Amino acid sequence: MTLMDIYSNQNKHNSGFTLVEILISLAIFAGIAFIIGTFMKTIFDYQLLFTQQLTAQQELETTFAAMLPEVRSMVPSALGGYAIAQAATSSLTFFVDADADGIVDQMRYFLNGTTLYKGIIRPSGNPLVYTSASEIVTEVAHYVVVGAPIFTYFDVNYTGTEAAMTYPITISNIRLIRVDLTVRDPNKTVPLSSSIEIVPRNLRTNL
Repeated sequence: MTLMDIYSNQNKHNSGFTLVEILISLAIFAGIAFIIGTFMKTIFDYQLLFTQQLTAQQELETTFAAMLPEVRSMVPSALGGYAIAQAATSSLTFFVDADADGIVDQMRYFLNGTTLYKGIIRPSGNPLVYTSASEIVTEVAHYVVVGAPIFTYFDVNYTGTEAAMTYPITISNIRLIRVDLTVRDPNKTVPLSSSIEIVPRNLRTNL
């Protein structure tokens, strides 16, 4: 056998991959794929969390942007009743000319389950009456954390540190209303909280 034949046989013997080499390659490929998959999932989870937080933040801002001028502009009802009809920890009913048509509407914000709703009753008839069957209800905030008061009320003595009014509340003594909302969606994202303090213009007497 010549030297050329020996060299040719060695090349034939060493050509291709052994089973061990193939298994090692597959293991490395699987490890890289796992790392890439985990990285992509982490990015997706962060994107989802950011989107959920942004949606909740926008919803709270929209709710407060509407609520602030409405509560601030409350007036006596079309029947001559007091500007605030009902004040509780999870609901507030008052009167305001919601559509600026010269007729005072009844408006209420109320929590049902974990959703905050807004209801509007436009008076009708002669004489005018507020009929609950004609109430138009819309959802304004979702996944509200239940437990802590949403609406807190303060009287003329409030300067920033005094305690809120206790129940039963004398509605005519209310001079400032604080609204606290905390939302947390079912995916258990970080709770998002926001609050505002509103002084109804027509209740500023003695403030």
